[in-house]
Amino acid sequence: MQRNGRVNSGDVSIFYRAFGARGGTPILLMHGANYFDSYDWIGVGEALATDRETASFDKRGFGESGWSPSKDYSVDANMGDMLAVLAELKWERPIIAGHSASGRLAISFAANFPDKISRLVIVDSGLAREEGGGARPATGNPPLVFATVEATMAHFAKLSNPPRIAHDGERARTALVKVEGGLMLKRDPDFQNNQPQGEGANLPQRARRDVWAELAAVKCPIMIVRGLRSDRYTPEIIARIALDYPAIEWAMVDSQHDVAAQAPEALVAAIRKFATSA
Repeated sequence: MQRNGRVNSGDVSIFYRAFGARGGTPILLMHGANYFDSYDWIGVGEALATDRETASFDKRGFGESGWSPSKDYSVDANMGDMLAVLAELKWERPIIAGHSASGRLAISFAANFPDKISRLVIVDSGLAREEGGGARPATGNPPLVFATVEATMAHFAKLSNPPRIAHDGERARTALVKVEGGLMLKRDPDFQNNQPQGEGANLPQRARRDVWAELAAVKCPIMIVRGLRSDRYTPEIIARIALDYPAIEWAMVDSQHDVAAQAPEALVAAIRKFATSA
């Protein structure tokens, strides 16, 4: 049974979904950026919650969570949101699974807060680049507004790895809100901005480290789930992980980038196995 809630974090209100009852180590599922939110993880969350609590939340600027007034979408701000959700759920050391752009964020969290995580799952996240929209101005981007649900779906269908919103009309409707002139995507168009504005501009932030350095700093067990029909892992990345990080486990699933929609059973099985392995 799904339980929805909200928790305040910094300058935003974070919306989360929780499933199941206390039992095994809880699992936090984190969505990607183009376009995903916690809705896309309901099925996986329910399937994993048969013997433990699971949860997923809309990252700041996405879905039902608030848009940051200070445009603070920095790694620090997002890690603060993770801490707020974990505190709200009263979880101490969950398994954290980050998909796409959240894979990179989950690595940072594990490196900076080793006592707040027991295991790390990286779901089809390209480690050598930033994900979620390509080059664009940091702020001042117009929101994505579409004439119809069908136009929204057609827009995302053009991507090389289309998300669920591209082919599922009901899912597309949940990602949109009616505004003057059409239907707006529930995503702050400035979600990639890392430098907060206004009062938040002078707040100290952790120095951003290279992803490989942070990966090396992670102390807990790590598993990478790779979509075999996705383009996120080049041969060079695969070779580097095998050489420099031999302890990382791999799970291969038959999917493109949207693993939760295209290979949910295989993803759930991989996470379950990893969660219970010694």
